[in-house]
Amino acid sequence: MHLARLGGLAASACAFALAATGASVALAPASDAAANSAATSGAAGSSVYSVAPYVDMSNGQEGLLDTAITGHHLKAYTAAFVLGEGCNQVWGDTLPIGNDSYTDPEIARAKSEGASVIISSGGASGLPLAWTCTTQSSIDAGYQALINDYGVTQLDFDVEGAAVADTAAAARQMQAMKDLKAANPNLQFSITLPVLTSGLTNDGVNILKAAKNAGVKIDVVNIMTMDYYAGTGAEMGQGAIDAAKATLAQMQSVDPGYGYANLGITPMIGKNDDGSTFTLADAQTVESFAAQNGVGRLAFWSVNRDQPCSGSANSLPTCSEISQSSLAFTDAFVPYEGSSGGGGGGGGTSSDFSLSLSPGSASVAQGGSATASVATATTSGSAESVALTASGAPSGVTVSFSPASVTSGGSSTLTAAVGSSVAAGTYPITVTGKGTGGTHSATYTLTVTGSGGGGGAR
Repeated sequence: MHLARLGGLAASACAFALAATGASVALAPASDAAANSAATSGAAGSSVYSVAPYVDMSNGQEGLLDTAITGHHLKAYTAAFVLGEGCNQVWGDTLPIGNDSYTDPEIARAKSEGASVIISSGGASGLPLAWTCTTQSSIDAGYQALINDYGVTQLDFDVEGAAVADTAAAARQMQAMKDLKAANPNLQFSITLPVLTSGLTNDGVNILKAAKNAGVKIDVVNIMTMDYYAGTGAEMGQGAIDAAKATLAQMQSVDPGYGYANLGITPMIGKNDDGSTFTLADAQTVESFAAQNGVGRLAFWSVNRDQPCSGSANSLPTCSEISQSSLAFTDAFVPYEGSSGGGGGGGGTSSDFSLSLSPGSASVAQGGSATASVATATTSGSAESVALTASGAPSGVTVSFSPASVTSGGSSTLTAAVGSSVAAGTYPITVTGKGTGGTHSATYTLTVTGSGGGGGAR
C-alpha cells in the first residue's frame, strides 16, 4: 500500500524546537548593499535551482508536480523526504531509496519532462541519516547512494525538533558533506532549519558552527518561514523578510563570507499549522525581496498543497485551505530566477543581473494611470544592457517604460495607463528584463477600480 506521511516542513516539531531552545538574535546586516556584495561573491553559475518548492513524494497528490512542470514552467523541485532508519535510508512510504516502485518512477518522469531535483532528507516526522547512524563511513556511503541512484548534484537536509540540538549528529553531517564534496566537486547542499522572525534558534546557529568546524561551507541555509505561533493575524510576508535579514546576520557572524546567495526562504503557503496565512500577496512581497537581494533559493511547502480544497476536504497536507486557483503559488514564484547562483557557493564568471519593482502593485481608477520604478542590479560579472518588456496586461491597459532599456545597475519608470472601458478587476502583469546573462521577471499587480475609486500605488 502507498502510505502517506504528513511529514512536511511544518507542524509542531518546528514549534517545539523554537520554544525549547529560544531564538538566537543577531543584528541585521549593516546594509542591504553590503549583504548584496557578499551575496554576489557566493553566487554559482546556474539559476535552475532558484525556485525549488517541496513535493511530498508520498501523500497521493504528486500528480500536481507533473502539471507544474509541463503546464506552469517549474524547472526544479525538492523531493521530500528520505528518512534514516539505522544506517539505511527509505522514502516516506517506507520503501528503500533506489528501489521504490512508486517514488523512483515519479522522479524519473519529472526528469524526462525537463525538471531538476533536489533530494531532501529528514522533515518533521523523520531524520537524516547522520542523525540515525553513528558510523561515519556508512553515512558517507548512504548519501553517496542518493547522488548515484538519482543522478543529483543537490542534497537538502531538513532538521527539525529535538534533532536541531543534536551536536554529535550535526558534526557527523558536516563531516559527511566535507567528504562528499571532495568526492563530488559539483555537489551542493542545503540545511533547512526552523526559524522565528528574529532568526535561528541558538541550536540552529550551532549547526552553522558545526559546518565551520568541519571546514565546509553550507551552500544554502534554508529557513522555514512558517508557524511562528505569533497569532493568526501575523503578517507572514514581512515576517519572512525579517527572518531572512536576521538569519543572514547570524550566518555572517559565523562566517563573513556568507551572503544572500547562501540563503533560502521557504514559507508554508496558505493556511499554516498555527492558523496564520501566507497569501499570494505575501508571495509577491517575498519574491520582490529576493529579487532585490539576490536570495539563493525560494521554495515553499508544498506543490501538493498548491490547490484549493475541494468539496468538504479541509486537509493541510493536500490543499492550502484558502481561495486560490490551482498552482497559483507556483505561478507566483516561478518568474524568480534569483542570484546567478540560485543555490549557493562557487563562483561563476558570467554576467547576470536582478530585476525588481517598487511598488509591486497599484490600484488605479478607470481612465487613470500608475507608475513604478523598475530597478536592476549587476549580480555577477560586468554590467550589461537590459531590455524591458511587459506581458499579461488586459485589453485597454498600456504599459510603457522610460527608458525602454537600461544598463544593469540602472532603473526605469514603468507607466500603466488604464483605459476608461477596462473592466474592474485585478491583473498580474509580468515585467521582463532580457540581457546577455539571461532573462529575469517580476510581477506587477494592477487593480482596476470603477471611475470613482482608486487609490494609487501601494
